[in-house]
Amino acid sequence: MKGRSHHFRSGVSLTLLLALAATVLARMPVVGNLGPLALALLLGIAWRLSNHVSMAQRPGIGFSARRLLRWGIILLGVRLNFDLLMHAGVRVVLIDLTVVTCGLIGISWLGRCLGLDSRLAMLIAVDTSICGASAVAAAVPATQAREEDAGLAIPLGSLLGTIAMLGFTAWQHFHPLSPQTYGVLAGSTLHEIAQVMAAVQPVDGAVEIGTIAKLTRVVLLVPAVFTLGWLTARRSAGREETRRISPPWFVLGFLLVAGINTLFFRSFPAQQAVLVAVGNHVISVATFLMTMSMAAMGLEMDLKRLRANAFRASATAVLGWLGLASMVALEIAYLSP
Repeated sequence: MKGRSHHFRSGVSLTLLLALAATVLARMPVVGNLGPLALALLLGIAWRLSNHVSMAQRPGIGFSARRLLRWGIILLGVRLNFDLLMHAGVRVVLIDLTVVTCGLIGISWLGRCLGLDSRLAMLIAVDTSICGASAVAAAVPATQAREEDAGLAIPLGSLLGTIAMLGFTAWQHFHPLSPQTYGVLAGSTLHEIAQVMAAVQPVDGAVEIGTIAKLTRVVLLVPAVFTLGWLTARRSAGREETRRISPPWFVLGFLLVAGINTLFFRSFPAQQAVLVAVGNHVISVATFLMTMSMAAMGLEMDLKRLRANAFRASATAVLGWLGLASMVALEIAYLSP
C-alpha cells in the first residue's frame, strides 16, 4: 500500500516539477508568448521522449491530467464579472455568437474533410473559436478526446494566436483602425486572453471593448461544452468499446464561481482593488493547476499519432482561423453604426 502511495506521489510530483519549469519559461521573452499551458504540455512530451515514465507513476499522472484540470477550470470562473458583460452591447454579442457557432461547426467540418479524427478537429475548433488552451482543457473530457489530440490543438493555437497578435499590432501601427473596431476584431478572433490584452494595450480606447469581446466568448464556453458533451454521449450510445462519459459538471462550477465573483463586485464596490488582487491570486492558482494537467497530458501522449496528424491539424488551424477572422471583419463592417 505504501509503495502504491509513493508511486502516486511520484507521478503527481513529476507533473508539479514540469509545471514549475513551464511557469519559469513563460516569464522569459519570445518563448513565453506560448504561455505556461502550452509550454507544460511540450515539456511533458519532451520528458516522455527522453525518459522512461513507469506504469506505477501513471495513476498520479492521470490524477493531475483529469482531477486537477477540473479544479483549475472551476477556479478560472473568477475571471468573469457578468456585470461587465452586460455592457457588451448587441453588436459584440452577435459577433461572438457567430464566431463560436460558425467556428465550432465550420472548423470541425474542415478538419474532418482534411482527414482528421472528429475529436481532434473539434478541439481545434474549440481552441480557435472560444478561448484557446483553457477551452480545449474544458472540452477534452466532454468530447472524450485523447491526450495527443490536446497535444496538437493547444500548441498550435498558442503559436497561431501569438503570430496573429503580432500581425494585428503591426497592422494597427501602419494602417490604424478605429479603437472600437480594432478592439472588437482582436477580442473576437485571438485565441488567449493574454494575446488579446497584448494586442489592445498599446491602443487607447481599445482595451475595454477588446476585453469585453473576449470575455463574451469565454462565457459561451459553458453552453458549448455542455452541447459537445451531450452530442458525444449521443454518438457514443450503443458503442461497447467507448468509455463512460461523465457530464461536464465542472463547467457549472466555473459558472458558479463567476456568479460569486460578480456578487462580490456588486456588494463591495469600494473594495474593487482588493477583489481584483484576490481574483488575480485565484487565477494564478487555477492556471498552475491547469499547467500541471497539461504536463500530465504530455506525459500520457501517443507520440506516433501526434506525428501522423501534425500537418493536417496545422492546415485546419490556420485555414480555420483565417476564415473566422475574415468573417469577423465583414461582420464589423456590416454592423458598424
